[in-house]
Amino acid sequence: MTAMINTVIFDMDGLMFDTETLYIDVFEDVCKKHGHAFPREYFLGMLGTSHFDYSIYRKEYPWLEDMLEIADDVFTSYYDERFAIPGSANKYGLEELHDYLKETGYKICIASSSSVSHIKKLVGNCGFDFQADLMLSSQDEYASKPAPDLFLACAKKMRVKPENCIVLEDSKNGIRAAYNANMRRVWIPDQVPFNEDDMKYVDLQCKNLKEVIDILEAM
Repeated sequence: MTAMINTVIFDMDGLMFDTETLYIDVFEDVCKKHGHAFPREYFLGMLGTSHFDYSIYRKEYPWLEDMLEIADDVFTSYYDERFAIPGSANKYGLEELHDYLKETGYKICIASSSSVSHIKKLVGNCGFDFQADLMLSSQDEYASKPAPDLFLACAKKMRVKPENCIVLEDSKNGIRAAYNANMRRVWIPDQVPFNEDDMKYVDLQCKNLKEVIDILEAM
């Protein structure tokens, strides 16, 4: 018998907000300005985790970590310019799903590899009153995805069992983290395509956040 879902855990970048496309643009722009080029497929493999092992690229791309640091430093200015209008960064269906969850009594968590200050900045610019019961960042004290620590911490702090949680993710690392946490998993594609092996960890798939409402209604 499937456990009842009472808690929805959101990833943030690429799932709630269209920020991963922006970060790719920022990183590639920074590299270009410094006369470098880094394969996009390698960069996409880094998404969804805050503790990527860059040493595998250090020999061929010794400047990589410097470029990533610069990209992090200038990201906010790029964000403020592209998404100056509140709500313009929102992924389709974010407000509809949020309102449905509040009306039906689900608990809402945001679990991101970004810092809590970054989470609050983006949520504060979403154009409506997004009411999360909890915001957690793996940068604070938890092992980064695909480790399950961040999601398990959400369940513990919300006083629910992992099997009562459903995780919404766009990244491979996030989906695997939810699998490792024994939580239900919904993949909403953004920048990173999944192969056949990746799909083994996916419970359900939908095109956008609004479709999650149908998934919850069917449970």
